[in-house]
Amino acid sequence: MNFIELIKSYQFKTFKSDLLAGLTVTAFALPQNMAYALIVGVNPIYGLYTSIVSMLVATVVGVSNYMVVAPTNMISVALASSLSNIASDQYLETLFLLTFLVGAIQIVLGILKLGDLVKYVSQSVIMALTTGVAFLIGAGQLGNLLGLADSGGSNLIAIIYNVFSNLQSTNYYALAIGLLAMLIIVVGKSFRPYLPWYLVAVIISTLIVYIFDLSDNLAVIQDFPTSLPSFNLVNFDLNSIQNLFSSALSIAILGFIQVLSIVKSLEKQSNEEVALNREFIGQGIVNFINAFFNGFAVSGSFTKSFANYSAGAKTRISQLIMSVTIILFILFLGTVANYIPISSLAALVIMVAYYMIDFKEMIRYFKTTRSDTIVFLGTLVTTLLTPRLDYAIYFGVIISVILVLKRTGNVNYSHMAYNQQGNNDFAQQQLTEVAEDDLIIINLAGSLHFNAADNLKNQLDESFSEDKIFIIRTRYIEDIDITSIQELEKFIDRVQSHGGEILLCGVEEEIFEVLKKSGLIAKLDQENIFWARNHIFSSTQEAVEEALSKTQEKNSQAD
Repeated sequence: MNFIELIKSYQFKTFKSDLLAGLTVTAFALPQNMAYALIVGVNPIYGLYTSIVSMLVATVVGVSNYMVVAPTNMISVALASSLSNIASDQYLETLFLLTFLVGAIQIVLGILKLGDLVKYVSQSVIMALTTGVAFLIGAGQLGNLLGLADSGGSNLIAIIYNVFSNLQSTNYYALAIGLLAMLIIVVGKSFRPYLPWYLVAVIISTLIVYIFDLSDNLAVIQDFPTSLPSFNLVNFDLNSIQNLFSSALSIAILGFIQVLSIVKSLEKQSNEEVALNREFIGQGIVNFINAFFNGFAVSGSFTKSFANYSAGAKTRISQLIMSVTIILFILFLGTVANYIPISSLAALVIMVAYYMIDFKEMIRYFKTTRSDTIVFLGTLVTTLLTPRLDYAIYFGVIISVILVLKRTGNVNYSHMAYNQQGNNDFAQQQLTEVAEDDLIIINLAGSLHFNAADNLKNQLDESFSEDKIFIIRTRYIEDIDITSIQELEKFIDRVQSHGGEILLCGVEEEIFEVLKKSGLIAKLDQENIFWARNHIFSSTQEAVEEALSKTQEKNSQAD
């Protein structure tokens, strides 16, 4: 339902459920989103700015009652990867421009319904991207955990090399605080998994820094503003737009993949059906507006969405409550943030990365099929070793498309035996069993697209025989493109030039119009076209009777 309908039908008892869910999710979303800003490479306040705007806008333009739109680990890594070569004095304005482009592309893809294409991205690709990003996230925060000044890199190997090269500069205060935060999260989740241990870890580490006056001994959040996001125009530089477009497209696709995965998973639990293209457009609007309010690109968040549903959320108002709670934190507790140690946020991110990796699921991909293993490994290696994450995203999408084309490259093609007594007794048979019949029935079904054209040609060549009547049954053809139509035309020409004839049966109006516009129908006599009837095989039987009549007439003329 849209936002106006939601407000009109909203009830107080629903508000209590949304309030509890909103506060519960905010308890761990607040430190998480600050940490994700570190991944992007900006001050943690931008993680909160992004959260406020995203959740407010998603409440209005979103569709799902449970999905939470906020900074995510994968999108944050993709942003950082895309901006790795940008100078520090231009970083923020380029980040906002990239976010604007992501939103604009998502809106266009959603309006054109091209977002549906992400349904064909292999689950192996999604799993490999998630796993690879988890390793990149964890490795990328090792420097902050150790208190190192510079430990970046363009891929996993470069990051690890830089970390080990600078180990002698480890800040042991930062390392101790970070390890304590990790210990709190691990132990806490083991005993009371439903409590906000991420928040607890950050609070305890912040108290230690404050009580023991350690802010001069390790890196803490500095200059944390206590102001709310303000409107700023995006700097539309044509050269930057051109350079960023490829990255923006890949991040837009990645965002759609995340939304699709969350929506489909939530549907199984909540029975809520979501109009995906509306949700995709909503995601685009969120990112579009984020760019003008000091925010970076976001998507649906797995952890926050499922926590929101598990906590009892009933509507999108729970997101509104999250946004308001973060606003109150900035206004009244913002000064506390100046004592939050960077290493504790890094520890939080590393733990998020650890819990992203599903080792049991990885083993399943290796055991299931060879193609799943190859796709998983190929995408994983590309994610870990290429200098930009968008390369891995495109690699995964291309591999998925190739797999789809390969799997749909075989035509649903069969032959049918018939009973000359006229009792609609038809059965599928091998070509060798019907090759000597007076007429040959070819049954086509499914989608006949360009990728299946070669297979269709080969099947038709095998079926061909001189001086025969062929009945092509089209009742279950879902759609057909010009490439496959051309193969059918070649077959018709070949049959007719060798003394044979073609009849079409089970013809539906939609397929007929396509064949007519292509010119194929003009090659046939109107009496050889038999329309689909209500009863199965009725038009096939009519075609068989007509074909047998033609055969008898031809034989009598020969005698």
